[in-house]
Amino acid sequence: MDTVLVSGLLNDKNTLLIDNPVMQKAELIKQLVNLACAGLDNVDPADVLDRVLKREESITTTLDTGLSIPHCRVDGITACRAAMAVVKTGIKDPMADNLDIRVMFLFISPSNPSFFQAHLQILAQLSEKFKDAFINRLTQAATAAEVLKIVKQ
Repeated sequence: MDTVLVSGLLNDKNTLLIDNPVMQKAELIKQLVNLACAGLDNVDPADVLDRVLKREESITTTLDTGLSIPHCRVDGITACRAAMAVVKTGIKDPMADNLDIRVMFLFISPSNPSFFQAHLQILAQLSEKFKDAFINRLTQAATAAEVLKIVKQ
């Protein structure tokens, strides 16, 4: 299996939300699930949302940098999909009172065991790349195109 690059998962500005006025984590996750599942006829976004939210209720995926990484493995897909939101003002993570989410990167990966390594690679890349300085650059971008350019660099 080839390495899956985070930058390759955000294929266009339709996979990005910039400074969306949503103020609730669950609502933001719902919007990102819908973007990530767009065009997947054999995937029920409501089921994906339910699985991601259940996972988030048991343990938060928000890191101390302000990056939140909701994710799950999904039957019926053959490639990883993602969507990202940049929240300049930050939103509270209900599971971690002291953490504000400034960037949310939601991804889904195939449940096929051969994709498990790719799933772990994505998590590792996100935690490595999305440090404070990088997140600050993203939150200062004015457009989805600017965010995409920063991520692809």
